[in-house]
Amino acid sequence: MLRLLIVDDEPLERQAIRYLLAKARPQYQVVAEGRDGGEAVALGREVRPDVILLDIKMPVMDGLAAGRALRRLLPEVRMVFLTAYDEFAYAQEAVALGASRYLLKPVAGEDLISVLDSLAQEIEEERRIQEEAQKWRAALEEMLPLIRLGFVLDLVSGHIAGEEVKARAEFLGLPSLPRLAIVIAIDNFPARPAPVKEAERQFLKKRVLQVIEERVSPWPGALAVPGFKDEFLLLLPFKELDGRPRLRDAVTRLGEEICAGVRELTPVTVTVGIGRPVDDPALLATSYAEAAVAVEYRLLYGGDQVIHADDVAVLPRSSRVMASPCGKELALAVRLGDREKARRCLAQIIAETVVGKEGRPPVFKVRFLELLSVAAQAALEAGADPEDIAGMVLQGSQEILTLESLAEAENKIGSQLQTLVEKVVGARERRNSNLIEKAVAYIKQNYHRDLSLEEVARHVFLSPCYFSRLFKQVRSENFIDYLTRMRMEEAKKLLLTTDYSVNEIASRVGYRDARYFGQVFKKQEGCTPTAFRKTGGNHHEAELDG
Repeated sequence: MLRLLIVDDEPLERQAIRYLLAKARPQYQVVAEGRDGGEAVALGREVRPDVILLDIKMPVMDGLAAGRALRRLLPEVRMVFLTAYDEFAYAQEAVALGASRYLLKPVAGEDLISVLDSLAQEIEEERRIQEEAQKWRAALEEMLPLIRLGFVLDLVSGHIAGEEVKARAEFLGLPSLPRLAIVIAIDNFPARPAPVKEAERQFLKKRVLQVIEERVSPWPGALAVPGFKDEFLLLLPFKELDGRPRLRDAVTRLGEEICAGVRELTPVTVTVGIGRPVDDPALLATSYAEAAVAVEYRLLYGGDQVIHADDVAVLPRSSRVMASPCGKELALAVRLGDREKARRCLAQIIAETVVGKEGRPPVFKVRFLELLSVAAQAALEAGADPEDIAGMVLQGSQEILTLESLAEAENKIGSQLQTLVEKVVGARERRNSNLIEKAVAYIKQNYHRDLSLEEVARHVFLSPCYFSRLFKQVRSENFIDYLTRMRMEEAKKLLLTTDYSVNEIASRVGYRDARYFGQVFKKQEGCTPTAFRKTGGNHHEAELDG
């Protein structure tokens, strides 16, 4: 149906057009009539017609002036200008205003009907195209989650080239390209329940994803999707790779916010593994592999925390890990330095794939060489010294090739595997010890300031949560207890060797509030700072004498 607005200062002209339409095209509806340009603009705003029949010569505001105003107000409206003056200037300006047609008065009925029929066909075709486009947009909107998921999985698996990355990112409307991968794993997800409860399990995963999306919403262009098993993948974009420490701090804070949000709003917790940034988005598979390895360390250090690839000095996970679940479990056990799990995995692999071949030397030698290669690669990924590993693998391979007995080969590969695990454990302990000693040196230099755990963690390039757990593991006391003990030791020395006031000593050992310092001191030493000074540090003996 065509909706028309007729504007002419002659009532008879308007009546004639109405009569013609009622007789020839009753399906076309006249929604309003106007007598001048001013009414044309007001009525156009109110009724928003499809077509306006607009006389040019009218009082108050002529049709051309009204046409200019209506074009601004209704960009898509069709305007048909009518005039009794066959002047080129009028026709020229009407065309400039986007007139659909220009007709001379008196307008022949068949000409007007022909024009309106043509416009009705144009409008109908446009509406059809718009409806079709709307359907496509709605379908596309419905498919966007799957499109995003496919894009993320292609990126982290390395199945996408540089130009395609840009094209697909542009299609998804990303303001900048993803450059860093994060793996978010549910820590304490209940074991898969009976089928009737699977809906509850999926609802919980959806809620965790919603929390992730809420926390990452201030980061334009971030992509959060369900990952493998009970994990989620998060890709973050940024334009510049300068200032990587600042980037790491920002991403770590985001990870901590995700952990806190999931902890507060769901019955589960998550561990956030963060990979390193890459220069080329097509290399995101590397960042993902680092994040996937980092998140595995929750099995060693506990969940509900952020673990950066730099925290555990990981290398990207090898793509050559054997396809069998036992092979993957063996590689994981070596990376984590889990001696018992590595022994069990080896026994299972031998039982399933070696003994079944009747223990023939060619079979078990090839299999054991493959196992040694997988375990060595996992040890390298975990930060073991490459020279140590290379020498050991070379010697171990030569020894395996000389053995003819399956029992001897089993003992040899078991011994070599345990050696690899020990090297991983030793390398990790040395690294952790070095990092914590560096942190302790920083604490000793800065304990007199208002020193926070976050500041010390930044100094050694660890996330605060991971640093806190590592500090306690290495020093057998938590950060705040160690800092307090160090401050108290210095306070006792100042009390016994100087004339500084208690207030000044409190300030010198990092306490702004002298009263609070006194409370902490008494809790640690069993007496006030003043009493400690008076007794020369022998307040316990003084109490016994009393």
